[in-house]
Amino acid sequence: MRKWLPVLIFIIIAAILSVYLVIPSTINITQITPVRCTITGAYRHMATSDKWSLWSLNKPNKPLRYHYDTYYITKNLVNTVEVHISHQDLSLNSVIHLLPLPGDSSVIEWKCSFASGLNPFKRVQRYLQAIDIKNNMAGMLSRFQTFVEETENVYGIAIHESSTKDTLLIATKTILPSYPTTADVYKLINALKKYATEQQAQQTGSPMFNITPLNPAGFQLMAALPVNKPMPDNGPFFKRWVPPGKFLVIQVRGGEGTVQHALAELQLYVQDYHRVAMAIPFQQLITDRIAEPDTTKWVTKVYMPVF
Repeated sequence: MRKWLPVLIFIIIAAILSVYLVIPSTINITQITPVRCTITGAYRHMATSDKWSLWSLNKPNKPLRYHYDTYYITKNLVNTVEVHISHQDLSLNSVIHLLPLPGDSSVIEWKCSFASGLNPFKRVQRYLQAIDIKNNMAGMLSRFQTFVEETENVYGIAIHESSTKDTLLIATKTILPSYPTTADVYKLINALKKYATEQQAQQTGSPMFNITPLNPAGFQLMAALPVNKPMPDNGPFFKRWVPPGKFLVIQVRGGEGTVQHALAELQLYVQDYHRVAMAIPFQQLITDRIAEPDTTKWVTKVYMPVF
């Protein structure tokens, strides 16, 4: 037995030394995940707890958790988010950096570090905890990746690029002191329908309109009706031709507030992807809003001409 004692002591000492050699005094954790999403779109969904609850599968107004780790945002900087992590007995500060990649993509780098301690047993424990923390970071970023790579998740609306078949229009416009109401819109549309009937023209698609704020006050409301033949300009009525081209198209179900929110998200999309709007967007009224008083049933298509 005694002859094996030195060997046993040697093995114990070697094992303890290997702990100090293999596990550094400061453990650095880095998780890198690429995403097919613009850096601006990705940052908007990384920078607030409300957005985290969307992609992390946490309930709104509840602590952000993944397995047994808890996260909360402590600071937002330019394309950087500082996040506090609670893991078992550890309380850590971490940093998430968002970096742009070619092709409207970005990469997410999540980093943190902590001391492993002098006690060899505690050092091994910290190393195992670091593995868990990194795995949970990877799990969270995997959820983020899955979420932001769907355009509809990022902007809350389905956006596709198309053209328009309604190229020949008869239009009219008016200036109003306040934001146009549904009644104002349909007053112009009904006038266009009457004029088209007088000219023996047929309506070929849903009516359209757009609203332009005027400086210093007031709004210009312009409405248009797709028709099957050219009609002469007459008083307030004038013909318009919409050349086939590239349009960003969204379909919205809901009232005017819902449409305006969708328009704001569409504008963010244009900015994020560096598209150039050729003109202000116009709305196509798929639902007759006068005949259907329930705004939740209104369907509106929005077209934005872009380069």
